[in-house]
Amino acid sequence: MAISISNFCVALKDANSCNIPIQIAEKLQAYFRSKVVVYLNGEERGGIPPGFAIETLASVKDIAKAFVASESDLVLLPLTMTDPNLGLVTPQEANKLIDHIERMVLTIPCNKGGYNFSKIIVPIDTSFETRQKVPYAISMAKAFGGAIYVLGVSNDKSKDSEVLINNYIRQVTNNIEEKGVSVFSELRLGGNPTQQVLEYSVEINGGMIVIMTEQEANLTSFFSGKYSQQMVKNSTIPVLSIHPKDLIVSEARL
Repeated sequence: MAISISNFCVALKDANSCNIPIQIAEKLQAYFRSKVVVYLNGEERGGIPPGFAIETLASVKDIAKAFVASESDLVLLPLTMTDPNLGLVTPQEANKLIDHIERMVLTIPCNKGGYNFSKIIVPIDTSFETRQKVPYAISMAKAFGGAIYVLGVSNDKSKDSEVLINNYIRQVTNNIEEKGVSVFSELRLGGNPTQQVLEYSVEINGGMIVIMTEQEANLTSFFSGKYSQQMVKNSTIPVLSIHPKDLIVSEARL
């Protein structure tokens, strides 16, 4: 099943504080043919593409309210990391927004070098729902002309966990290949799963990580709840957070 993003928003402090979200937005808009609204917290508008609508909002809280009231599927949220003059919100504020918005959020740590989106990382764990992130990763890989890197992880080194995750990896890699996207896979058992993914993203020079966002009663994924918060807080690359209610049934062969 193809993912459609017909409308999305970009939140900015001003047009010059962090141009990476605009660059990403242009790629997504070109691929999905989306309507794009820029929520601007400042006055500087230079560099915003003429086809993007602009709304000036006074605060981050106003941005969250505007997004919730909109029909947008996704918000691009630039993070202040090493330089408070770049980005718009801290990782802690971003996690609060993610929980409140309950829709897809792409958090983007702002730096001066930008990112290479040729490598999209999809963590796979032992939960049944873990494979449901794959259609989103496929769409992002196609939008940016990239490949998908599937990383199987668990803090459990048991043979049962290894067999289960390897089965899931096989299913999702088959699904990704069928969609015409290049895919690579690796298995790493033991240790903190979030740390495993972050270390892997550095090793391969990854461009984006795709995760779930909130722990629910039927979700036992490592990459939900507090684990997703750790990912957003500590990742040096963009993280696409998908709320469970957005998840669709994976096309992976069971």
